[in-house]
Amino acid sequence: MEHQTNGYTLEDFVGEMTAIVEQNKSDDELVVDAERLVGKLVQSDSWLPPAKRKPSNDSYARHSLYCDPKDRFEVIALVWKPGQRTGLHDHDGTWGAEGVVAGQIKAENFIQLEEISSNVVKLKHSNTIVISQQSTGKLLPPADCHILEAVGDQTAITIHVYGKQLRKFRVFSPLAEEGIYLAEEKQVEYTPKK
Repeated sequence: MEHQTNGYTLEDFVGEMTAIVEQNKSDDELVVDAERLVGKLVQSDSWLPPAKRKPSNDSYARHSLYCDPKDRFEVIALVWKPGQRTGLHDHDGTWGAEGVVAGQIKAENFIQLEEISSNVVKLKHSNTIVISQQSTGKLLPPADCHILEAVGDQTAITIHVYGKQLRKFRVFSPLAEEGIYLAEEKQVEYTPKK
């Protein structure tokens, strides 16, 4: 992607998102507004510093861009080499909006049907979509579980906004019975600054 300029910056996004969360809207309303603002942000990549565009060889890279001081939202950039993917995971009970700055991401989406026990859940695959450059998506519990994968032959960069700073999430592994998954809590790790 050529470095395009549309005048909308991360600072503009943070200002507008802060004003929205201060209105005490419901999560249903917040995620719609967040997705709209992410859509404005991903129309250009000129605001994203070069250090936050760097992929990792081991896994997709996770770069923190902004965390609201009152923990009402965070903004991160994920950088993916072709074929890199997440495991099936949730978002610790919060809403999220995502947009693609460069490349393409495939999202396999799941809905959580039942919490069978503290570490066993029932999930159902709901759909698979490809999110292209300058496009967005959103998630809201219980439909906040997915697998993301960079598709195509170029590095993908995605911007994610969550309704709090994600410190942990659950990764799901299938068990013998169809639709039943073992849930394992993981701590969020960020790509170190270099």
